[in-house]
Amino acid sequence: MMTDIDAAMARLRDMPVHPRLASIDAAIFEAMSARAAATRPLSGTLLGLAAITSLTIGFASSVLPGTPARAASIAPFGTPPALAPSTLLGSGE
Repeated sequence: MMTDIDAAMARLRDMPVHPRLASIDAAIFEAMSARAAATRPLSGTLLGLAAITSLTIGFASSVLPGTPARAASIAPFGTPPALAPSTLLGSGE
């Protein structure tokens, strides 16, 4: 099966390039330059505002105290049994 794929790929490699594919690079670059010319770049004021906003949020989150997260230990079937393997292995001291 792999030799069939290899033979098909070799035949595809040996085929001549389609005429429309020969000019596709120029068409793509032309479309990209037209799209770039049609859009406005971001202004320095907008980028500065975004930087100041992100710095303010970062500073405020580091200054304001957070509450510590506490999770209650849960056992799936009530309290953990005293003869569980995890407790037996740890008591070999």
